[in-house]
Amino acid sequence: MTLIELIFTIIIIGAVFTVIPRIIYVSNKALEFSKREDSMFNMMGKIMDISLKEYDENNTNSDDILVVNEPPKYVLDCNASNGYRIGGFKGSRNCLNNIGESYIPTNKNGEYDYIEGYNGVEENTSLYGRTYYSLYIKVGYTGEWNKSNYDYAKGSLDYDFSSVSDNNKTNIKRIYIVVSQNGNNVSSVNYYSANIGHIRIESVRW
Repeated sequence: MTLIELIFTIIIIGAVFTVIPRIIYVSNKALEFSKREDSMFNMMGKIMDISLKEYDENNTNSDDILVVNEPPKYVLDCNASNGYRIGGFKGSRNCLNNIGESYIPTNKNGEYDYIEGYNGVEENTSLYGRTYYSLYIKVGYTGEWNKSNYDYAKGSLDYDFSSVSDNNKTNIKRIYIVVSQNGNNVSSVNYYSANIGHIRIESVRW
């Protein structure tokens, strides 16, 4: 090997080792973006899945609007004494059976037929024992309109969709999903579900 060939070989090897780290860096960035994209799709898919579940455990056996407070405390409370909430009429959704709303547990294992069954669930996506990202699901009740603050003449409501607690019952549940990667929150999404019961048309729930 001549001196010139040796010099060219050193130059080529130097160029290769200069480029390789850049290629690895770009590849890692692309992989990172792909993982985040996958986590976002997973998060939205999970919200869609939860949105199709029953509002409450007691709705798996009953079509009723569930009773939250008796006597009614909130504008949306169904009145167990007459079987209807404000604006209700005979033959519409009702609470004639006086079935109460459930408390929200922390992840009853395997009970995913209703929304509150997802509370406290953590789902990890991993490969070869390494966790790429995690989904954390929280279910709680939101604030609601108090009857004493409602202007019936104006028919207007001021409302704040903030989380109250797991078990301070109201007529609206808030599902909150956070995507976390390496201990950092990547994204989050909220979904709200209301206590409206079911009606049956030709024996099919609506």
